[in-house]
Amino acid sequence: MPAIEKCVIYDWKRLWQMVSGIHYETPQDTVREELLNVCSELQAGVLQFKPKSASDIQLAVLLKEKKQEKLLPFTERLQELLNLESAQCWEILCYYLTKEYRGSASLLTQLISTETNMSKLLEDIRHYYSLERMIVLKIVKNVLVFYNVPNHPYHHEYQAVVEKLTLPRLLDSYLDQLDSLINELPPRKLLAGECYHCPDRLTSWSERNARETNEVLHILMLIVEHLPMDQVHIKRLFATIKQHSFGRIQNYLDESNIYHQELIKNLTYSELVLLLKCLDFERPKENAQLIDELHVQVASMHHRPEHGPLLLVWMLLRLRATNDSEDASSLLRCRQLGKRAVDLKCFVQLHGIVTHPMFADDSLLSRIVRKTIYNQLGYLCDLFDGDASCARYEGIYELLCELLSWPQLAKDFCSCEDGGVRSLYNTLLENFPLQFSNLAKLAQALTKAGQGNYVKSQLESLPMLALLYDERQHKLNELGSDEYELLDSVKPFPRIDYTLPAGTSCTAVQHPTGFYMHFRCHVNFFDALHHEINCLLLEKAQLHGDFESNERIMRVDAGLKYLVLAVQKTKSIDGISAEMVHPTEMCIDLLSKFKSVQCPPVGLLSSCLNVCTALLPLVDEEIFTRVSNLDILPTISNGSLKDFKLYASAVYFESRFLGSVIDNVEKKQQRYEFLLAYLNFLRTYTKLKRKRYLQVELPGLIFLLRDVFPHLHTWHFNSQSEKNRIYFEVLSFICDIFDMLGGHVGDTNNKCEESQLLLNVCVYSLLNLDNGLILLRFVGVGNAFVQYTMELETNWMQQQPHGLMMLVRLSMRILMQLLCLKSQVYSADTLSPLEALIYTQPKQRDTLRIIPTVCSYMSNIFDRWLPIVSCRLLKRIALEFNMSLLACLDMEADQIRLTFMQKLPDELESDSVKIAILELVEACIAKQPGVTEAFFKVNYGHDHRRSFFAFGKECAPSIGDSIVTYMREFLDALEAQPLTIQQLLPSKIMNIFHSLWKHNLQMLVDELLKLPQFWTKLCSPLFSEPSNQPQVRVYTQLMNIVSIEAYSTGNNQNAELRDVLKQFFARDCFNQWLNYVFDMPKVPAVANCGGEELPDWICCLQSFKDLIVILLKKQPNFIAISEAQFKLLAKKCLTVLVDRAHYLEDMRPFIMLAELYIFLLLRFKHAYTSNGDEEQELMEQLLQLMSRICSCYEDLHVRAKEASLAIITKCAHLYTGLLIRDSSIALRFLNSVVSIICTELQSMEKSVNLAETSDKVSTNSLILCLNLLKAVASIFHNDGPGNWDLPFVSVRLFQRLLRCISYTLPLHGKRVLTQQLLDVLIVFAKSNCSVEFLHCDVGEHLWLKLLPPRELLQGRLEFNPKNGSDVWTMEQWWSIYARGIELVNIIYDKHKKCFLQEALQFVGIHEVYLVDSLLLGKQSLEPAAMQLIRAAICLVASLTEHHKEWAQDHATSLFNIMNAVQGLMCHATSMFHQQRNLKCLLAGRRSQLEILRSVESITIDDEIINACNDLTDIIIYCVKALQKFTPDLLDLLCSSFYEPHKWQPILDVKFGAPKLNEGNLTLTFGMVLNMVSVYVKALNMQNHGFNEAPLNVLPNVENGDVTSGSISANSTRGERSFTKSLSANSISSAAPCPSSELLSNLDGQLCLVALEHLLMLVASQSIYVMRSQELEPRWKQIVRRDISSELLSFHEFVRRKVIVDYRDSRCQWVRRKHGLFRPKQLDDNPKGATTGQSTQVVRRSTNELRVNVVRRLHLQQQQQQQLQPGDSQFEMTRMLSPIAGPSNAQHLEASTPQGALEMGETPRAHLEHRKRLHANQQAAEELLEADENLSLVEVQYFPPTTDTGYCELSQVQLVEEDYLQLMSALFSVIPQSEPARESSSSV
Repeated sequence: MPAIEKCVIYDWKRLWQMVSGIHYETPQDTVREELLNVCSELQAGVLQFKPKSASDIQLAVLLKEKKQEKLLPFTERLQELLNLESAQCWEILCYYLTKEYRGSASLLTQLISTETNMSKLLEDIRHYYSLERMIVLKIVKNVLVFYNVPNHPYHHEYQAVVEKLTLPRLLDSYLDQLDSLINELPPRKLLAGECYHCPDRLTSWSERNARETNEVLHILMLIVEHLPMDQVHIKRLFATIKQHSFGRIQNYLDESNIYHQELIKNLTYSELVLLLKCLDFERPKENAQLIDELHVQVASMHHRPEHGPLLLVWMLLRLRATNDSEDASSLLRCRQLGKRAVDLKCFVQLHGIVTHPMFADDSLLSRIVRKTIYNQLGYLCDLFDGDASCARYEGIYELLCELLSWPQLAKDFCSCEDGGVRSLYNTLLENFPLQFSNLAKLAQALTKAGQGNYVKSQLESLPMLALLYDERQHKLNELGSDEYELLDSVKPFPRIDYTLPAGTSCTAVQHPTGFYMHFRCHVNFFDALHHEINCLLLEKAQLHGDFESNERIMRVDAGLKYLVLAVQKTKSIDGISAEMVHPTEMCIDLLSKFKSVQCPPVGLLSSCLNVCTALLPLVDEEIFTRVSNLDILPTISNGSLKDFKLYASAVYFESRFLGSVIDNVEKKQQRYEFLLAYLNFLRTYTKLKRKRYLQVELPGLIFLLRDVFPHLHTWHFNSQSEKNRIYFEVLSFICDIFDMLGGHVGDTNNKCEESQLLLNVCVYSLLNLDNGLILLRFVGVGNAFVQYTMELETNWMQQQPHGLMMLVRLSMRILMQLLCLKSQVYSADTLSPLEALIYTQPKQRDTLRIIPTVCSYMSNIFDRWLPIVSCRLLKRIALEFNMSLLACLDMEADQIRLTFMQKLPDELESDSVKIAILELVEACIAKQPGVTEAFFKVNYGHDHRRSFFAFGKECAPSIGDSIVTYMREFLDALEAQPLTIQQLLPSKIMNIFHSLWKHNLQMLVDELLKLPQFWTKLCSPLFSEPSNQPQVRVYTQLMNIVSIEAYSTGNNQNAELRDVLKQFFARDCFNQWLNYVFDMPKVPAVANCGGEELPDWICCLQSFKDLIVILLKKQPNFIAISEAQFKLLAKKCLTVLVDRAHYLEDMRPFIMLAELYIFLLLRFKHAYTSNGDEEQELMEQLLQLMSRICSCYEDLHVRAKEASLAIITKCAHLYTGLLIRDSSIALRFLNSVVSIICTELQSMEKSVNLAETSDKVSTNSLILCLNLLKAVASIFHNDGPGNWDLPFVSVRLFQRLLRCISYTLPLHGKRVLTQQLLDVLIVFAKSNCSVEFLHCDVGEHLWLKLLPPRELLQGRLEFNPKNGSDVWTMEQWWSIYARGIELVNIIYDKHKKCFLQEALQFVGIHEVYLVDSLLLGKQSLEPAAMQLIRAAICLVASLTEHHKEWAQDHATSLFNIMNAVQGLMCHATSMFHQQRNLKCLLAGRRSQLEILRSVESITIDDEIINACNDLTDIIIYCVKALQKFTPDLLDLLCSSFYEPHKWQPILDVKFGAPKLNEGNLTLTFGMVLNMVSVYVKALNMQNHGFNEAPLNVLPNVENGDVTSGSISANSTRGERSFTKSLSANSISSAAPCPSSELLSNLDGQLCLVALEHLLMLVASQSIYVMRSQELEPRWKQIVRRDISSELLSFHEFVRRKVIVDYRDSRCQWVRRKHGLFRPKQLDDNPKGATTGQSTQVVRRSTNELRVNVVRRLHLQQQQQQQLQPGDSQFEMTRMLSPIAGPSNAQHLEASTPQGALEMGETPRAHLEHRKRLHANQQAAEELLEADENLSLVEVQYFPPTTDTGYCELSQVQLVEEDYLQLMSALFSVIPQSEPARESSSSV
């Protein structure tokens, strides 16, 4: 059977927190239940703790039952120390280790292992035990104090406890406890000295005994207040106190020790006051027997000061209770008692009691003491003050003033006009102004107690004026004995308007200082004060420095102190009477007069300054001016400095009179009245916020932080409370500055520059060691010391206003602000000296241990705010700390959880503390992973290293629940009631969830994520009606969490989250949230400067936007938003966006809405409106938005500009049809676009004019404007109104664009902008606006600017070129230069000779760089390089049309460039055979070495295929350029006159592939023929199919013009697989050829075009060579032979692919001919078609190489043919094939027509993926138009005609097969030509 059945001791510390009412948050039922459970223990008090001898239970037996035998030695030591019986000793140990101990389990093992550590642990437990005993008494005291207070929250509960205990039982019990404590002896071992540190422990025991005795005395005093003692109890109490000698018999306390002196004084005062309270009988005669029994004992007590008050009370008691006043001898004995009391200075002693800190508060105990003494003073006055003799007793007025300074007694005093202490007041009135000081002090006390109006009215009309009799002034008439009448009026106060009228009666009274006449008249106290000040000013010269004891100064000082209070009570300037004006104004005179004396009266001066301070709220300007002119306050002589560090170091600072008076006077007197007065003045003026920072606040701050705060701890003080008050005022002033300026850091006006300077000086000074160390000393006091000092206080419920607890709280608050504002004076990566002290590592060097100390305040039981401030400071440290907070805490994870987490599930804990803890957890998640792991109990589930003692209590080895447990409870509560989220505490838990997801730490709550319906629970608030409460941030956080989870989740994962989102996007729920999110106020959202507390509606809008954007990117795989909801969102978003455009003072909502809307638009490929009306409405909204944007475009934020421009551009694409149809809308749209682009260009022009070259300025908005321009041009230049370009022309747009680009071209940072500008110019150059470029001086703006940047030119000459991100590289310049060349080419193609001179000028200037561009392929074939090469060869090919003019102007450039063209063609052809080199050139310089080192074969991929297609395109342009320098094939075949001297050979007579080691490659017949074979093989392998549409057109000579004809339609190249099977019938050339895989994937149509060009070049050159007389015949023979052999594959290709039925045909020359039948006209009005076609003719390139081989034959026959014009407008543009006819011809049907369309400037433009947007749009528009027109034509097919009406010279239309057949026939004839015929022909 166990020795103990139940706990025998309660956890009194926790019970105190529950029932004391400090927090007032414990439920009343809980308080009642807890208190009633411990009623017996409360009655027993300290007697419930039994001594060791009170029980027979052996400690060893008890520990054996608990299975804790290993703790027996330690527990035995503890039992001997505490002298407790075994069970209670064990319980104390258990409670300490489970509730109080803050160390780790391993540390506990160390503590009990050695004697030294054990002693420390024993001392801690002893202190805990002492506190438990004291708390029992404090709870009883608290119950007795408040059980009769109706407004106390626990009034009824306390009353129930008292009723159960009953006061008589409590009285008996606590009298027993008093006897027990007084007679208690220390433990035996302490007496015997058998313990270590025995004297110290004996002293500690004595101190504890004295404190408990004092507390029992106070409890008895409270009991007596409610239940007066009977005679038996009084005699028992008197005997006990007498035995104790009023607490002076203390054997183990040292009276030389200050604290021990205070303990003894506390006991003496408490016992004395308790005895006085017991003797304070209302009916003393009922206790006459007690008086008689105790008289002898009391009368004999006259040896100590504390006997004085007892003798006085005893005398009054005998006079009131007995007949001693009637018996002379008895009266004499009573007077002797009174004389002894006066001799013992009883009134001084009583004054000491009421002013003692123990009774100086407003508690019930203090009121009892003051009321008891006040009653005795009233009895005294009633008995002995009939002759006003009581006023002469020392200290009686000081005692009266102290008593009347408390409201209740002051109220009683003012309500009772007669009797009691009122006689003392009447004495002062009768002798005014003889006792001026006492009257002023009494008025001051009454005013302080709330009776200011009463006393002021009394003082303004005093009934009597006592004047020293002067025969010369006072003319009197005797009326009776000592009664006189004034004959003449008298002015008693010189220079004051106050007169005693004649006839005033008076009484003559002899005083020790002379003979006075007491005039019965009304006199004003302030007139007398005025007179006293005048006299003082006159007597200043005679004072000789004796200021402290001067009566006049004391009188003026007392009067001014009352004046201060009187002015403070005044609400306005009207409340100051005329008599008060002069004394207030003369305070300035007193300050001016006495500041210059050697040892000024600081008390007087401080009173004068306090008067000025009191006047500040009324007349601050005048007071400030006057005080400033006195030069008594600190100043700064130079206010123009901007460096706060200079101010902080006191440069130009002068402390003036204030500094000197502190150093010379106050430090010697050890009183700092003037310093306190200045602090009062400084704080009062600061609170007025007059913003004279450099005149008042900044000098004051520098003075305090330089001369006061760092050195205050070294000063000597008469009173510790004064020192604490100075500290309090200084810290409060710093807090005032932070409160006033901390939120206005971002302001930029002049006043705020001064405020920022003041703030920076404050922060910088406090972060330095001088002030920072003092601040940290307060913070680092520690909870143990703070709590210990509070334990020593009498009243635990009321803290001292300037006590240590308040100083610690202020210091922690300032430290928080400093860490937050540190970035104002230090960079983020710089550690300030203060932070270095806080973050000292390693921990062995951290003597202050600030962070652990701050953490210790969490367990404070006396101050409800200290744990909260502690958490907030730790939160700030966690956020600002760049090292491990866990290391600085020096705590294990279990300790951290015990310190913080155990408060969360406690229902009795304050919500404020829980909120602070949750905020700390959130901060640690962001910055402190170590502490976060401790909070979330990471990796501790399977930790078996711990061995913790189970002390009989319910405690697990892994101590403390994690925050996850609390979060699980939150989810359950959320599921039950979603609106719980709107409460403050749940919202903090949601902050933790949000922080976890924000920092990607979801794994910390992995066990929650695995719970079923986790997302359903968490997101349940989203499906309830949103709250309209302000700052409900939970919805924002929920959306953020869902967004993050959706972003990081795979498409097929987290089905529950998808279900939640589907529910969210349900119609009703989604509409509800749209209304909530888009419901925004119309006023700007002003955010705090810290940026942490944005309005919730802004945060919610941002989160909603993020959620939608993420889900758009994840759909449809993750979730698909329904089309209806999507359109609804877009519609509402645009509506709100347009509405918000009118409230752009705060652009943040507008930016968010605009960015959300553009993301929505990007998801639409077509307009989302369902009908024309909605489309019209949307466009109207868009135009409104554009109009608003134009009106304030310059003021828009850059993000607002970018989003708006993107919206306009996208809408222009989506609603192109509406813009084209409605000219009015188009005009408004264009005008807005022009306005925006003009504004952007104006900004750019300003930067040009200011020569700004900063690359940091964002140009995205201008780039978006340029994209908008491109979009507009692509929309309107085909189908828009004819004058669509007028707005652009009217604002000189093109000139301005050219000017901007001429500025940006050389700038590396503007290269992206330059590219966009060039793209815009290219687009407009292709449009109808191209003519404008002829008038813009393009060459002047661009030709020189397009030269490569200087860095690139210098880089070639520098050995070590510069490297960096802001330096040009060749690769970056290539794309820009390519665009510039392309622009020149486009303008030239559009305007030919009108622009020829400018183009040739460009070529002349850029000759070297054009040559480099053409030869760039030998260095690189990267995309940018390829683009540049193509642009350069395209320009050269175009200019060769006018090669004669070119040769005349720039012959050298023509020669060099054409040589480069030949080299380019050589290189391009060679690349088909050098695939590894091609791969290297494509990869660029960085990867070439790896490719060359690789021994693996080159894999054919898309990159190589695209490169070969590009090279084919380049070869076509090269041939096109070279054809201008070779004889025309038609001339060679048809012309009768041959001029060989005009030409030079282009192709060298060499055959075979070029060798790799050749230095200068020349273009040879072999190269060209080899490429012919390559392309033939490519076409053969691809089974190329021909488009048998007519290639040439037939002229209409009847109407004198031509109509459009049909050009071959090219089928687009589809994606081909690399594993495509090759044709079995393919024929390969005998020459080396690229791989089949490459050839099979080339662009077949492009290969055909290249084949046509090459065949024409070879044909022309071969005929020219064979006709050449300079070439030897053998070389001609070689040409014939090799042409015959090399083109076998071509001939075979023609036979197989072209002449399909050649086996059945008798002759291979028979070809298919197309008839001349034309379709009927379906359109009766071809005028519009002709007009539309004419614009196409303007835009079509005329530089086409296709020729009609019969265009010069039989012209008459052509003119005779009568052809009807066709109406088809189907246009097929073939720009680069050498067989095209005129640009306009009649359409005839092909035998096998195709619907494919080819667009662009190159043969493969329709296949280009690198084409810009406008080209694709243009192609698409033309395709649609062509399809529409084609559909109108009735297609008819005709077989080959057998009519003999056609001959070989008939005009027919050719198809591709015919042309190839012709070339095959030609090349069949050329090798067969004979030399003789050649020579004859040449003749």
